[in-house]
Amino acid sequence: MRCPVDNTVGVETYTKVFSHTSPNPSRFRVSRCSKGSLEKALHVLWHPIRRRLLESLWEKDRSFDELNRICSNHGRLGYHLRSMSGMVIRDPSRKVYRLTDEGRVAWEWLVQASSDYAKRRSDIEVTPAQNPFTYADQLSLSDHAFVMYGDADFRRAVAFPFLRAGLTRGMATIYLASEQGMDKERREMRRRYADTEELEERGAFIIMSAEEWYMHRGRASPDVIVDNWSKLVQEKMSQGYKGIQAAAEMDVFFENSKTSELLIYEKKLGRKLPQGLCGMCMYDAPRLEPGQVMSLIETHGHGIFERIALGFL
Repeated sequence: MRCPVDNTVGVETYTKVFSHTSPNPSRFRVSRCSKGSLEKALHVLWHPIRRRLLESLWEKDRSFDELNRICSNHGRLGYHLRSMSGMVIRDPSRKVYRLTDEGRVAWEWLVQASSDYAKRRSDIEVTPAQNPFTYADQLSLSDHAFVMYGDADFRRAVAFPFLRAGLTRGMATIYLASEQGMDKERREMRRRYADTEELEERGAFIIMSAEEWYMHRGRASPDVIVDNWSKLVQEKMSQGYKGIQAAAEMDVFFENSKTSELLIYEKKLGRKLPQGLCGMCMYDAPRLEPGQVMSLIETHGHGIFERIALGFL
């Protein structure tokens, strides 16, 4: 019998539910777990593949090959199993993997959280002001927002109107895209907005490489990046624009193992950006760990998720 866990639920949802879920110690044996164990549980449950692995092992003990049907990659499965140490162990005599007591606690916790979320979901009412597809259009100078997306369609549905809104307010607009994705994003923008090419020629809309903007010779310097934004704002304002409205893909920091520099950079920017700048930082949700999400909430004035948008100021 499969347990009622929604593996499609986004990371922000489980964070919210876990923060309001207090399992009954007599039922879930949470009292036997240390604070560090609970933090480890949240880290494990954060990734959809690890949730599926836990679910599979809850049903019965599994061999490596059986578990690999979930990952379809030996190296990736090995990585996830190492991340789940303490919750999953290998029985060398039977050549199978099984859940430890701690792993069973984590799974039971997830089942309860998923059940609570299913009950509350119908009661959650998103006001027009919290609509994620229109929220970003209302952002203005000095606003600093982040977006957590699960696919490119949602990212574009938020970012493109955000940039267009900046144009109507007399802002220069910038899209920082991954090196390999620049041409595709440009085609998508031109397909949706017929005047994109003209705007590019005028310098009102610029699509740039995130790698070139954030990285220099393999390094990411928060101070240099912030200073470059200030210089670019001054340049665009001298050309008659009211400022810059920018949307930036942040994958480059993860791909180059620069997440520490990323969090320092976001902290330097703060919840309110310098004068003349309105920014939206776009994060691929599965890449983020719980602590990183909390840091983003602390360093941004607004958060846009797939089901709701929120202000933190």
